[in-house]
Amino acid sequence: MTIRSGEVVALVGENGSGKTTLAKLLAHLFHPGSGRVLWDGVDVATRDPAGIQKQISVIFQDFVRYQLSAADNIGLGRSAALADREAIANAASQAGADEFLEELEKGYETILSKAFGGIDLSIGQWQRVALARAFFRNAPFIILDEPTASLDARAEHALFDTIRGLRQGRTVLLISHRFSTVRSADRIYVLKGGTIVESGTHGELMALRQLYAELYNLQASTTLNAAFQAVRS
Repeated sequence: MTIRSGEVVALVGENGSGKTTLAKLLAHLFHPGSGRVLWDGVDVATRDPAGIQKQISVIFQDFVRYQLSAADNIGLGRSAALADREAIANAASQAGADEFLEELEKGYETILSKAFGGIDLSIGQWQRVALARAFFRNAPFIILDEPTASLDARAEHALFDTIRGLRQGRTVLLISHRFSTVRSADRIYVLKGGTIVESGTHGELMALRQLYAELYNLQASTTLNAAFQAVRS
């Protein structure tokens, strides 16, 4: 598997295929039992782990919700710049979190915890705050592992259109269960049983008529049937 600088690369596959494990290997959170992970041709096992991790921003589906202010929840992505409120607001805007955060009673200084006299957010709003934290880190390699599971399909599609426009030379690895979102990636890798079984653009993979095409058509059919049933009801 090769990820080139500036690309948006997607990982797809059924549950248990190894997508999150691979993402954690690339994030330098796991160490490979065999084989190597190379960064600019250099084995990451020979480099300072902290130095590598500074170059990576990652958000998983089970992200952390800090019982701190909204600004601190975002700023912890790059704690050295925690006082830069303008950059925090910019990251919130990129993630689509600025509108609801600005409407809070104390704005970005509102505590996001009822236990400490603040308020709580919806799960979808929390996801946008977590995304803002990932953007604020300002790393050249961003890993997004099902980061928008609580957003509807329209909101997710709009968010990834924003990511594509804001990447500015950054590399993005995207894992999503919605094939309609990953189809716009520069390259898609299909995993099965911990192995990459297909790779290419959406068009190339559909032309192969193998696992990717099967899963894509199955999801499209399920979505269409659900929409038809909703109209009937």
